[in-house]
Amino acid sequence: MQEILSELEEIAEKVEGLENKRKKLGSFLNEIKDAEIEGKKIPEKKISISVEEADLCGKGVAGVDGGLLKKGYHALDLVLTKAVAAVFEFGDVLENVTYVPGPLPTPKLSVFTKPLSREDFGLVANLERLELEVGLAIRTMNSRDLDMLLIDGSLVPHPSVNPADGSEVDEKFKDVLELYTEMLESPPCLLAGVCEDSRSRRFSKIVSDEVLGKVKDRRKEDLKDILKGTRDTNLLFHVLNKGERTSYFKYYEDPNRSPFPETVLDEVYSFYLKATEYDRPIRVDYHAEDDPSRMADVIASRILALSADNEEYAIPTVLIEADRRASLKEEELQFIYSSLQDKVGDVPSLYKLRRDERPF
Repeated sequence: MQEILSELEEIAEKVEGLENKRKKLGSFLNEIKDAEIEGKKIPEKKISISVEEADLCGKGVAGVDGGLLKKGYHALDLVLTKAVAAVFEFGDVLENVTYVPGPLPTPKLSVFTKPLSREDFGLVANLERLELEVGLAIRTMNSRDLDMLLIDGSLVPHPSVNPADGSEVDEKFKDVLELYTEMLESPPCLLAGVCEDSRSRRFSKIVSDEVLGKVKDRRKEDLKDILKGTRDTNLLFHVLNKGERTSYFKYYEDPNRSPFPETVLDEVYSFYLKATEYDRPIRVDYHAEDDPSRMADVIASRILALSADNEEYAIPTVLIEADRRASLKEEELQFIYSSLQDKVGDVPSLYKLRRDERPF
């Protein structure tokens, strides 16, 4: 234990040193963030842009989130998913909250008897959740009078859910992509995804190339080295003030690696927003058929208004409510397993995996 404590001392010193360097980098960028920047990857010519909190009176805003539980057994796999849309209707204050399909919807149970690798089982479970969430987003936009719909997470699937060539879940992936394409093609209201814990380094790379690459400062190379090991939210925590967003940028750095058609890719953008004083910035992915700068302002101003209740937690309240309604408890999947076992008996197909049954 003493050795671990000694290692922790070293780790603490390293973390503190890195954080101090990032603060210095943030201070440098603060000095120039209002200056005009020429660069294709920063189309609004500034690192940061001020956003005014929107008046939500008369607006309808929905938030969609999903829950997921999965468990593998000896010869079958169980996946339990649930998705809920919380719909906020505003007057002078929040006047009405409704839910699609309802406040306490029944979860969807999916049973897979076909042998799947551990990787494919993880993928198909995530795809089941995404399919439910995106299908619900489409249904909600088409059935309610909305000004904006927010999805928890990215507006397009993360590359981690892309199956390998020849994967058993390739067909399911194609089905989910079709749903995303349907959602993104001319949605009837503003559409955005809110990523609360983005691990992306995309904006840091843009700053390194388009900002530090063009300034004449003796610290430039040191600052670029710091950026190589810095995530966007870690950097922007020291750069953005409350009520500021970054310039928008294209969601896909390399469109050739995307499974989506070019018509969809050309309308998906991102920006970071610091919505509260003491929390990290969030990444917002959004759809814009034209004028992405104006659309970024409108979406950011509404998210800012929806996040004003808590200075230490930057997530829009409509998504917090959707998350609360969509959460699943482990006991729910255990109940389903026990009920299935009661019906068929203690058969080998339902044996738990050894790693879950170790006697020591």
